Amino acid sequence: MKKILQIDLAKVFGDPHSPRTDSLKPRISMSNAEYQHYENRNGQACLQQFDGMLGYINILDLHLPADIVIPVQVTRLDMHIFYLFTEDRAIQIRDVQKRISYSISCNRGRYFYLTRSDYEIRVPAGRYTLVNFYFRGSIFRDGNERPFQFLHPLIHAYRKQDPNSWCSIDFRAGIRTISLMKTIASKIKKGDLDSEVNILWGIKKLIQLSKEKIFEEYDKISESQIKSKEAHAAIKQAVAEHGQDFKLEDIAWQLGISMDYLHQLIQLYYGQSPQELKVEFMLDLAKKYIVDGMRTDEIAYELGYASPSSFARFFKKKTGMTAKEFFKRYTQDYL
Repeated sequence: MKKILQIDLAKVFGDPHSPRTDSLKPRISMSNAEYQHYENRNGQACLQQFDGMLGYINILDLHLPADIVIPVQVTRLDMHIFYLFTEDRAIQIRDVQKRISYSISCNRGRYFYLTRSDYEIRVPAGRYTLVNFYFRGSIFRDGNERPFQFLHPLIHAYRKQDPNSWCSIDFRAGIRTISLMKTIASKIKKGDLDSEVNILWGIKKLIQLSKEKIFEEYDKISESQIKSKEAHAAIKQAVAEHGQDFKLEDIAWQLGISMDYLHQLIQLYYGQSPQELKVEFMLDLAKKYIVDGMRTDEIAYELGYASPSSFARFFKKKTGMTAKEFFKRYTQDYL
């Protein structure tokens, strides 16, 4: 994907140079990314960048003795996510031409639809990690954006090529978000076809996590909603750890509820039975393993099947495709 967000650190720090042993270190490391280190009287900065067909990642770490303004140029309209991790103050992203400013507060995230323009990142003195993902809004199609109401205005602006920038409501970003970013960073490597798939997978996971964070923070959650989320997470975790080889009765026992109540909760808030949810998670995991290039016998083992043929029958019955057919269709659609 073409670099369309240019962070001009040289205007503030001069030319990049090799870091010393005691220089600023990235909070989230991308070992296979392009890396540049800057240091002068304005402070220290290190910028990691990874360019993929399906998304672009910038991770900027800053240690500043005084306030600075970093010029940024956006050369094509696209969708962006910005996360700020710090114990210090909020930063501002300012559209220079339109004189509009957006804030990103400590340990929070925000989605943006940014147009072609000159921007500034205004950063107070302190220690910051600013993470930016950008991607084409065309990943939202065929109505798959419906669950993400907080993104609807931005997606609409992208589709009609609105000349004005937009931003979403902001949301908390903490340990789970950083952990997911570290997982994404560990899965990307230049020249590796899987990196393209993993970037898209990572962006989708970040969007889903953002939705969850917004729901938790801004919507009222009843006791039954909380319990349903716990049940949903417990089933997902059990699938991740044991594949099919666990009993839903054990999940109900773990949560201190009856099987009937477990069924009511999942049906009420997710529109399906606990068994259907289990199968959905199984299929999601199987598809990820297939896209990652795992062999059928390895997937069968990971998902708790007695034989590769048992897994193959399950996958064919639920998707109408063999693992090989699914892999071929996925690569045609996204690569």
